[in-house]
Amino acid sequence: MATKYGFSDIREGLIEDLKDTYPTKWEDFETAKVLGEDAFGSPRPHPNAVLNLLLEQRVKFALPFAAYRAAVGGFSSLISSEPGATLPRLTLASTIYGMERMRRVMFQLSHSIVYSGNIDACPQQECVLNIGMDPTEQGTEALKKIFDVMVDKSKGDLLSPLSLGDLVCVDCAKPLEDAHLRYREQFVWRAFPSLLGAGGGSIM
Repeated sequence: MATKYGFSDIREGLIEDLKDTYPTKWEDFETAKVLGEDAFGSPRPHPNAVLNLLLEQRVKFALPFAAYRAAVGGFSSLISSEPGATLPRLTLASTIYGMERMRRVMFQLSHSIVYSGNIDACPQQECVLNIGMDPTEQGTEALKKIFDVMVDKSKGDLLSPLSLGDLVCVDCAKPLEDAHLRYREQFVWRAFPSLLGAGGGSIM
């Protein structure tokens, strides 16, 4: 409405507010209290509808994160035909392609963290790295379980912290989680612009 009726000051203020909820920097993402479509209040809009709005209004800085938020809901949500939630074909294709490329990056880096890292046997009974009679076999199985947890993250929210839960003890979890944090910041976040629209401009 602000665009339609020429209320430029109101429009600029609204867009400025979106910078907190559709971050373009890792540090802003980490400190944000509200992200994405949650900023629009109740009833919470479908993320596809928000992506459509931002495309229509040419709010370019917000498009990569908006596309990501739309994709996090899964394929059934991404192809939703709810009123206002149907994405243009090119936008849909670009978002799916970008997310698949991001998942491949996550898969490769998860593999590197687990299988190239220096993970030692652990004396804690509750830790999966408590290696028994056959260190080689059980060590391989332990690494596989940790790797599976990391890879599972790539099915949904790629930016959330890794949680190994009860799989390993606190001491063993920390270096893995720290490494996971580093590559989320250094590789995945930096890939947003090129993979989800801002670089090639495919969804704009």
